[in-house]
Amino acid sequence: MYALHRKKYYRLLDEFQKNYTFPAPYSFHCLVGFFGAGPVAYFFLGLMKKKRVFFLERDSEAYKFFGNGNHKLLIWIPALYYSFITSSVCCAIIAILGAFLKLINRFSL
Repeated sequence: MYALHRKKYYRLLDEFQKNYTFPAPYSFHCLVGFFGAGPVAYFFLGLMKKKRVFFLERDSEAYKFFGNGNHKLLIWIPALYYSFITSSVCCAIIAILGAFLKLINRFSL
């Protein structure tokens, strides 16, 4: 998902950074490319839905970003966010399963 829309992703970041500043953790995430795309997608979804975003004041001007017709840049972001969540859950399940199998192997007679 990220690879297909990488140009749109960076265009969205550029449009946002023209007038606004990312809060502390998101300023880091927007610099690390693929590995930061999930949290940045969460940030933009929160802005679009006017929901509380971590580390951003509730009365921040950044909530007005999507009032300027920037919704076209965001059509694919929910799919990126939910694929990020799904892959994170799958990785966690595999890690837990691996640890469980390791414990069974260690303590089996």
